[in-house]
Amino acid sequence: MAYNIIILLLGWVLIIAIFLGFIVLLRYLKHRERMALITHGINPDSLNRQRRNQGLLRAGLITMMVGLSLTVGLYPISFLLPPTFPTAPFHLGPWLLPGLIPLGVGLALTVSYYLEQSPQPPTEEHEGKVIPIEEHRERERRDR
Repeated sequence: MAYNIIILLLGWVLIIAIFLGFIVLLRYLKHRERMALITHGINPDSLNRQRRNQGLLRAGLITMMVGLSLTVGLYPISFLLPPTFPTAPFHLGPWLLPGLIPLGVGLALTVSYYLEQSPQPPTEEHEGKVIPIEEHRERERRDR
C-alpha cells in the first residue's frame, strides 16, 4: 500500500518538475531573444505591445470558434428531447451553455483587441533608443 503511494507521489513530483522546467526554458529563450534584439539596436519594448495585441486577437478568435462549433454541435439535442420537456423559443436550453460560454469569452477578447487599438501609429522615441552593445562599449572606451 505504501509503495503505491510513493510511486504516485513520485509521479506527481516528476510531472511538476517537467512543467516548471518547461517554464524556465521558455523564460530563458525569451531572455536570449531580448538580448539579441538589444544587440542589434532594436528596442524590445516596442515589439512586445504588437505581439501582445496579436496574441489577444488570436486567442479571442480561437476561443470564439470553439464556442461557436460547440453551440452548433449541441443545438440538435433540443430536437431529441421528449415532447413533455418544456420547449423554449428557438429550441434553446441549458445544453447550449458549454458552447455559449466560450463563444462569449472569445467575442469579448476579440472586441477588446479592436477597442485597444490606437488610432495613431506610435511615435518613435529618440531618447529611449537602444544602441548596439558594441557601440556602447566603444563609447565607454573613448570616455576613459
